[in-house]
Amino acid sequence: MGTVAEKVVWITGSGRGIGRATALALAEKGARIVLSARTKAEIEAVNAEIASLGGTSVAIPCDGANKKAVGDLVARIKASWGAIDILINNAGIAVFRKIVDTSEEDWDAMMNANLKSAFLCSQAVLPGMMERKAGHIINVVSVSGKQPYYNCGGYCASKYGLLGLTDVLRLEGRKHGIRVTAFLPGATDTNIWGHANVDRSKMMKPEQVARALAAICESDSGASLEEVMLRPIGGDL
Repeated sequence: MGTVAEKVVWITGSGRGIGRATALALAEKGARIVLSARTKAEIEAVNAEIASLGGTSVAIPCDGANKKAVGDLVARIKASWGAIDILINNAGIAVFRKIVDTSEEDWDAMMNANLKSAFLCSQAVLPGMMERKAGHIINVVSVSGKQPYYNCGGYCASKYGLLGLTDVLRLEGRKHGIRVTAFLPGATDTNIWGHANVDRSKMMKPEQVARALAAICESDSGASLEEVMLRPIGGDL
């Protein structure tokens, strides 16, 4: 296994859920964490948690679907900490409705948060990674990127798209020494479910998922971890 100590790790959607848990897990291992999300108060709270544990992090509000905001964040980190070693595209939202009941606004919101943000954030870090011939992009896809679920038309469409984007990123990045991993966790007990009628007792906890993500980050550079799937012990909901 490698180490993430002193590496700069940017985690999108890191104000809560899987993103927050992963930020705490990696900060404990000595990584320097870039926290980003649209909600400033949430990432500032995580920033304070990391500081209380003796870790290093910075909280930067950023809408990942806004190209200028993404570019500004990358430039700011480069000026203060240097290169971003690992990007974890974790930001995502879900609206659980039948396709016939899904509004255009909800569709666009899911495509922006789940797919466009991963495209723009990856695009922003790629030039630096290509120049250094090193770097790792991890896209948190979800099993919904391979398997359809009822009332999940927009969410599945965005995640199927994210898996396709991940596969192409891997093809294009491989010759530049860039690793690209698709991470497909199953149902996890986070706020993404909202008021959906689901049994959360069957779900994984964010901390379990975070440990798997941290292990992917620590895997040796030569290891082939192109796709990692993690499911609850009880299977799918």
